[in-house]
Amino acid sequence: MEHFLQTVVEFFTNAGAKILLGILIIIVGLIAVKLIKVVLKRIFMRAKRDEAVAHFLISLIDIVLKIAILISALATMGINTASLITVLGTCGVAVGLALKDSLSNFAAGVIIIFNKPFKKGDYIETPDVEGSVDSINIFNTTLITSDNKEVVIPNGDLASEHIINYTTLGERRMDIEVAIALNADFRAAQAAMLSVAAAHGKIIEREAPICRIARQTENALIMLLRVWVKTDDYSEVQFDLNEAIKEALDSASVPYPAGKLVLEDARKA
Repeated sequence: MEHFLQTVVEFFTNAGAKILLGILIIIVGLIAVKLIKVVLKRIFMRAKRDEAVAHFLISLIDIVLKIAILISALATMGINTASLITVLGTCGVAVGLALKDSLSNFAAGVIIIFNKPFKKGDYIETPDVEGSVDSINIFNTTLITSDNKEVVIPNGDLASEHIINYTTLGERRMDIEVAIALNADFRAAQAAMLSVAAAHGKIIEREAPICRIARQTENALIMLLRVWVKTDDYSEVQFDLNEAIKEALDSASVPYPAGKLVLEDARKA
């Protein structure tokens, strides 16, 4: 019993103080990291930084500081951290090879967050899906579609595809095509469609609305109405114009194509 007590005393005399100091470094360090995160969040909020950028930077700083605290505590305890760093590096290479797709998504996430091709709240379109950006994370981006479906897309896919951002510029051109009969009075149709555009309060004055014959098919004239609207109003204005144009053309007695409508895409010619 005396030998055991003597061993314990020697342990705390020689190494115990270092271990206790190392534990103290970990405790104080974690508290400091938490305070630093709180301060950084407030700074980013005051600077009105993009939420995705702020989240990424805070997460990165959190990880780096915690690793530094751990290494510092181990060194204080007398543990050879050089060999530990070597082991961690070797493990990192092995994990990197095993998770190369995840690392690719991580790298793409960094590019997206700092280049900002889109941000939270933007309405974007990819080759496969379109929707509003709900969140931008390190490995993936989440979209909410117009019918309220959540779509999670790996950042690597977004970085390698073309993205259409409908929100960035704030205004969109709207083209509405309407088919009328070949023998219809296209001037009457033109006047009716322009009167509809002039009456709508959410069409902006970036350019004056135009209505022209876009093309002619086997049995129809394709009338094109072109207007400009705010991006947020696009869907509402589109529905309103389609309904109002139908009523206006009926009132003007403009006939529609008889039989099966044949549409020829002039862009393929």
